[in-house]
Amino acid sequence: MDTERAGKILERSGLTKKEFAEMMGVKPSTARLAFSLKRFSKAMVARLEDLESELDRGEEKDRGRRLSVIEGVVRQTMDIPLETVARVYAVPKNRFLRLIEFRDGTHGKIRCKPDRYLKLGEEVRVTRLKGDMWEVVRG
Repeated sequence: MDTERAGKILERSGLTKKEFAEMMGVKPSTARLAFSLKRFSKAMVARLEDLESELDRGEEKDRGRRLSVIEGVVRQTMDIPLETVARVYAVPKNRFLRLIEFRDGTHGKIRCKPDRYLKLGEEVRVTRLKGDMWEVVRG
């Protein structure tokens, strides 16, 4: 483990080296020496990696919440619906894909579940996934 990375992990988690030493059950001087001499024990490295993964998971959750709020505000101001109706217009060689067309003339793709194949001309409600991929709304 690199000392710069370890220092950043402690800084992001709001811990001091003394608090980290108490968490590990060692003297504060031992923790300071580990950081200055780049000699981390296996337990210290494992604890730092755990802290880092917890921080990353927390940031992903916060980022997802922020993006969904921003997306909701944009959809409200531009009057973009969360789901829309599309018609199946083609069945490609891959039997789990369907090509769909929207009322405005644009196109996309959806995946069919093995238990429910969509037929040509069938209308479905869909939500956007990524790129030109869409997902069928159940219910």
